[in-house]
Amino acid sequence: MESAVIQRQYDNVIASQYDRDPQNTTGKSLERALNHLETEGLFSEILPTMRVLDVGMGTGMFLEKLRNRCQRTIEPWGIDISQQMASIAQNKLPDLVCAIDDGANLDHHFCDQHFDLVATHFVTGFVPIEHIAPRIFAKLDAGGTWSFVGGTTAGYRELKRRAGHPLLKLLFGGGTPDLQSMICPNNEQEVVEVLQKNGFEILTSETFEPELRFPDFETFIEFGYHGGWLTPFIEEIGLHKAKRWQQAILNMLLFPVVDHHSIVLVVARRPA
Repeated sequence: MESAVIQRQYDNVIASQYDRDPQNTTGKSLERALNHLETEGLFSEILPTMRVLDVGMGTGMFLEKLRNRCQRTIEPWGIDISQQMASIAQNKLPDLVCAIDDGANLDHHFCDQHFDLVATHFVTGFVPIEHIAPRIFAKLDAGGTWSFVGGTTAGYRELKRRAGHPLLKLLFGGGTPDLQSMICPNNEQEVVEVLQKNGFEILTSETFEPELRFPDFETFIEFGYHGGWLTPFIEEIGLHKAKRWQQAILNMLLFPVVDHHSIVLVVARRPA
């Protein structure tokens, strides 16, 4: 997908709604990531200031949570494609050093800087993990840590099944959202293998599958469109513009839906 389209969606659709975090999927995932980092001893007050780079930082949710949890002084840096998202992050973290760009262009920014921790959280739906892994490695100090959190193609099994319903083709001009086109990694094993191939040591990894409940079309749009999880696919066929009568039909025939996300969390280290 073109960077300009992603930027528009985050600036105009997602930014103002992002921190509402429908179904708390982002919040729960980030708390698990923080738990892993704390278990690895990164939060100890005896350690010096931690220089942190958040790639695809969004509204600064992770950096804010990290600062609240960590006993070390945090020096926050970030890059995001959305100026609107970055402005929200800078309001939360006035000392944030920020660049506005696609995370794929990470190597064009902070060229003289190295970091103790680099975070990429839900970035690999837009930037292939194979592309970003060597760039993360280059940004880390020896012994530095990568916090990876990302969805996989194993998520949304029920939504994928229902996306092929002939009703959607009838109501929306023959189009159906192609959820199979996500560029996310397939599973935890693939993530681990790519990181190891790029020189990382794996400290911990897990697959988290939070339940998603969509009692009706409105809650699905709140999560999928305004929450940013499926915005490109929803726009692809115009679901976000569904008329009331179309919504009523969808509610009768496709909802409620119970589904699960599939999210891989890895803590990896650049060898000392």
